[in-house]
Amino acid sequence: MKKMSKELLIPILNDEYKVIVCWGSSKSIKRVLESWSYPAEEITSSLFDCQGVCFLAKECHPVIALPERPQTAEQIGTLAHEAVHAIEDIFLKVNQPLNGEIFAHCVGAIVRGTLRASKRNK
Repeated sequence: MKKMSKELLIPILNDEYKVIVCWGSSKSIKRVLESWSYPAEEITSSLFDCQGVCFLAKECHPVIALPERPQTAEQIGTLAHEAVHAIEDIFLKVNQPLNGEIFAHCVGAIVRGTLRASKRNK
């Protein structure tokens, strides 16, 4: 059975900042990273052999890559973990403290948006 892939765009703070959440094969995740102009040296196949990863590059939006649609408690926990890394990246770029209510709401927006979209597209 072919592994399905999905890509979501989650706006953070305003439409200038966004986090991309994707899942699927390493080949489909690589395509997503390339479509968002990630430098080739940032895309390494060994990073796809884990529960999830957050790709970060100086001039790029954070990309959270997961092997499959998050469904289990462990997969949702991984999504939340990677969401923290993504929000840290954005907050560092806009020189904001890495804590507080706004930080927490941004992490929640990624988890909520991903779970809502993944349930709609089962």
